[in-house]
Amino acid sequence: MVSFEQAVQTAETVIRGWGEFPSMKEITIIRDVFGHLAFLLSAGSSARVNNRALTTLKSDLRTALGVYFSGRVICQEERHSDLEARVIANIQSLRQLWKISGACSWYYVERVIAKKAWLDRSGTVSPIWSYDDACDGNKPKVLTFYSFKGGMGRTTALAASAMILAQKGKTVLAVDTDVEAPGLFSIFFDDRQIRMGTVDFLVEYQADQAYAPDMREYLTSVDGTVLKAEINGDIYVIPAGKMDEQYLSKLARIDYQDTTPNGMRSALCRLLEQAVSFIESFGKPVDYVLLDARAGFHDMGGVITVQIPHGIVLLGRDNPQSWNGMKEVIRLAASAQADAVPIAIVDSMHNGFTGTSQQRESFKIQAYTLCCDGYYMDEVPGIDADGEAHSPIYVSYQPQLNDEVRLYSDGSAEQNEMFQTMKNILSGPDYQAIVSRICGWFGDDLEEGNNEHD
Repeated sequence: MVSFEQAVQTAETVIRGWGEFPSMKEITIIRDVFGHLAFLLSAGSSARVNNRALTTLKSDLRTALGVYFSGRVICQEERHSDLEARVIANIQSLRQLWKISGACSWYYVERVIAKKAWLDRSGTVSPIWSYDDACDGNKPKVLTFYSFKGGMGRTTALAASAMILAQKGKTVLAVDTDVEAPGLFSIFFDDRQIRMGTVDFLVEYQADQAYAPDMREYLTSVDGTVLKAEINGDIYVIPAGKMDEQYLSKLARIDYQDTTPNGMRSALCRLLEQAVSFIESFGKPVDYVLLDARAGFHDMGGVITVQIPHGIVLLGRDNPQSWNGMKEVIRLAASAQADAVPIAIVDSMHNGFTGTSQQRESFKIQAYTLCCDGYYMDEVPGIDADGEAHSPIYVSYQPQLNDEVRLYSDGSAEQNEMFQTMKNILSGPDYQAIVSRICGWFGDDLEEGNNEHD
């Protein structure tokens, strides 16, 4: 019997062998949430396919596909009820061009329960606000930090980038959307300071889309911490939420499957917009928003990684598990939005070695291969070109980062020393390279201490 993986290819083979196929102009394959296939055909004229030919096609598809055939083959040129016409129009609005074969265009539609953001290669998604507004400084630049596997140093790299940007005089908002395994807040503050976070906002927004909370309950500033003396700008953090007895109950009520169209995206955008507006009400325009995404193919992580940002920092290692996940994000970065989203591929080097030249070359070759296969659409740069999507940024292994990463202190000599050690590591040249790449995407000024809002 045909499997899920074989069903679409099998259907294509059957349709190509159908006697009426040469007259077809469009064929749309629709796969529903159970994996069943339905088909919308168009001959591109008022002429209808005769019923006998349709019966033959249905019989052939049923034989070839078995349980994966829904039994539905619809000809666009037939007469349809108003409801059927609306369904057809909806399919046509959702479908994506799959391939063009001779005079026939093939389209494909996935009707899924979850992982919608990870499957959308329509090129119709827009970032939270335009690239032009981000580049011109009218709106913050929004960056997502993503790793397919955990333990890649994603959250640490985000915290380091926030600190370096603030050292350069920038105002940064850092948001923890890794709600299943939060950790961003604890790098900057004692967790006991958490009041409300991302989880709280999503739950309240689902209940009331007009939800407009006091953002002081969500935002925590590094003002009053030892880090403030080391930076010229500002850092604000929104945690995932307070890990108390209510946290799992809230988490269990978040609609990851997006049963409301674009519900997750709308909620997250609303959170960011309200946070930015609140900070800017104090005369501090936000320069950068840094989002900590969940590892793996997490539903909210998909929205955060490819639907909202103006750039993506991808962290991984040179092993098959890491590359398999990275490959999908690279493809989506090129195809989900109208224009390819800038990406930085970071070799986090979390393997206990500082990295030999051979290791680095291997990582670069793999990054180049994936970008050539799934990211570069027109001009393809040479493998040794600097600053391109495939050009790796190497973060050396630091044993101290195996322990708790903290950029705050209770004032004791021991914790002050730990703070200085962490600050020096996270403001080092490896993390500076990440920030330089990010700022280069927007033509931003990295002059030490410069703040365009001063």
